[in-house]
Order: sequence, then C-alpha cells, then structure tokens
Amino acid sequence: MTLIQDFKGFSGLKGAAVAGLALGALTVGGAQAQTLRHAVGLPETSYNYDAAVAFGEAIEANTDLEMKVFALSLLSLAEMSGGIRDGLADSGFTLFPYFPAEYSEMNLPADLSLLAISDPDTKWPGPAVIGASMEYVMLNCPDCQEQLKGLNSVYLNGAAAVEYGLVCNKPVKSIADLEGLKVRTGAADQGRFADYFGAVRVALSGNEIYDALSTGNVDCSFNQGENLVGLRYIEIADHFTTGIMGSMFAGLATTMNRDTWQGLSEENRRGILTAAAVQPIVSWILNKERNISAIEEFRAAGKNVYEASAEDQEKIAEFIAQDLEVVRAEYNEKYGLENVDEKIETVTALIEKWKGLTNEIDVMEQEPFIQLYLDEIMSKVDVASYGMD
Repeated sequence: MTLIQDFKGFSGLKGAAVAGLALGALTVGGAQAQTLRHAVGLPETSYNYDAAVAFGEAIEANTDLEMKVFALSLLSLAEMSGGIRDGLADSGFTLFPYFPAEYSEMNLPADLSLLAISDPDTKWPGPAVIGASMEYVMLNCPDCQEQLKGLNSVYLNGAAAVEYGLVCNKPVKSIADLEGLKVRTGAADQGRFADYFGAVRVALSGNEIYDALSTGNVDCSFNQGENLVGLRYIEIADHFTTGIMGSMFAGLATTMNRDTWQGLSEENRRGILTAAAVQPIVSWILNKERNISAIEEFRAAGKNVYEASAEDQEKIAEFIAQDLEVVRAEYNEKYGLENVDEKIETVTALIEKWKGLTNEIDVMEQEPFIQLYLDEIMSKVDVASYGMD
C-alpha cells in the first residue's frame, strides 16, 4: 500500500500531505455527491477542527463523498454520542471518557495509555497509543464492536493528545501543591491521579472549563498547553504546570452513525478508512506544535509556567505502576467487563508493539505514521463485514 495523494488545501502543517490508497480519488460521474455532516464539538480555533478538515479532504480525495465540517453549531462534546447515534451528525469527534459506562470497552485501553509514557525510551508515545488503540478496537475486541453496535455507531479511528499539564488559577509548582485543590478531570485516569495526590476531582465537559476556572468553581484543569490560547484560558488563568500528570490523553475517536456507514458502498467505506488513518496524526502533530507555541505566548503575557521536577516525574511513574491494578479492579467490579485480565494483556502487548514500530520513525512527519496505520490496521479491516451486522 503506497501513499499517492497530496492535499494542498490544508495549511495547518508545513508541507501538509495526507494520504490516499492506490485506488485514488473516485469520480461521481455527474451525480451529486452525498455530503456527510461531521461534528467536532469545539471551536474553529481548536487543532481538532483543523484535523477534521484534513479528514474531510482525505475523504473527498478517496471516495465519491463530500464532507461538511461543523465546529460548535451542530453538536457539543456532551451531545456527541447521542447525536451520532440518532443521526443528527453522520460522524463526529467522540470523547469516550465523557461516557464512562456507555463506552466502557473502549475506555479500558484509554485507561492503559499511560503505559506508553512510563518508558523513557519511547520516542512517540502519542502515535504509539493511537496505533495500539485502533488495532485493539478494530481488530482485537469483539466486545468493543458489540458495544458500538448498541450505540448505533462505528469506530473509524482513535486519537491521543500530548503534553497534558495543569492550567490553574492558583500556583501548582509541584505535585504536593495539588492537595485539597478542586481539579477538573476529563478522563478516569486523571480522576484517579487527582485522588492519589489529594486533590478533589470535578467532572466537567470541555465546554464548561472556561467558566469554571473564571468563577473559581475549580482551581485547576488537566489540559493541553494549546488550549491556553486556542480556548482562551490565557484570559482567566495565571498558572500552567507542564508534565503533570504526563504526556498522554487517549479515549478520543472518530465515530460514524451506523446507518450512514451501512448505506455506503464498499469502495466508499474503504476510502473512509483510508482517510481515517490521516486524521489522528494530523491532529497529534498540530497539537504538539501548538502546545509549544501557546505555552510561549502564555509566558510572554507575564503568566507563570512551571515544570514538573525529576522528583515529581518519579512520583508519576509510581502512580502509573500502581494504577494498573486499580484499572483491573474497576473494570471488573464497576463496569462488569468480561475477561478483563486477557484484555489488559492484549492492550499492554499492543502498546509494546506500537512503541517498537513508532520508535523506528526518526522525524515528526505525517507520512510514515500514516503508512503504519494503513499497513498494520486499516488494510486488515474487512469493509464487507466491519460495522455491517
């Protein structure tokens, strides 16, 4: 499988090029193309919006479909799961941790993603977790597929954010400063991290963080540096701490309404999966670049930026080690998943596999990562049966 299709319309990355299969772009033959509605649930300033635009361009190059990308006007993040289920959008940016019970099968690998940062020799933890998550859900987890079926959705890809830190209205210079603070958490592992170090976890959607920080309803939020500027936290927060809790947030995905998926031709389903290999790495690289830029802008505005110390990094590694047993117990007892031990073993092995595969890539460019996802995952999905039962 080779990469043949470059896209010039996406300006978010230097020399942006996203990939197509050897089948190339399909022609419509005079008929009006079907237009898919894709919801992001975040403003156009978010890198996730730009990645969705790249996804749409890749779909249009590899299918006879068109895609219209909606930022906030169609569905919010909290509305995404139900909106896709009910067909209000054909596809969208779905955050599994927002729906812990509904997506418990997919949240299990997300809760294990910190394993990718526990090894200092891992060059690209984000792309490794993306690959491991996609291979697990799409090729190794029948229970995931059954759960998605019950939500009338189809999993198209996974994603991971990088360099999560703490945006705060109080200084957090070290992990010890977390004790007693109200911390917004967007994922289960962030909540356990807050508990472990004595903070009070507060569950809010991403759309509610700005108001909660500005009013003091929360003291801090786990967040990416990019959002200091992209979501304007720079206006209402004075402190950002890098490296706490770590450089990983998974459980992000693109899902599609199952009725929409089943109404497409096999050729278009294949083309959509080709495009789905593009979006996660476009998102991740943009996230990486914008994090760096936004933290610099935050500092230049006279705000405070703190870095996790070596001592704090050791404490984070200790948390990750003990958290595996917490995850095991929670998914057995709270969510009632079957064969939890075997599933954890599978996910752990896939993370190790993908750490090895991605460690062979030397530069932070789209194409080699996209090719890995195409070769190792997308090409192995049988579009005649995937999501069709």
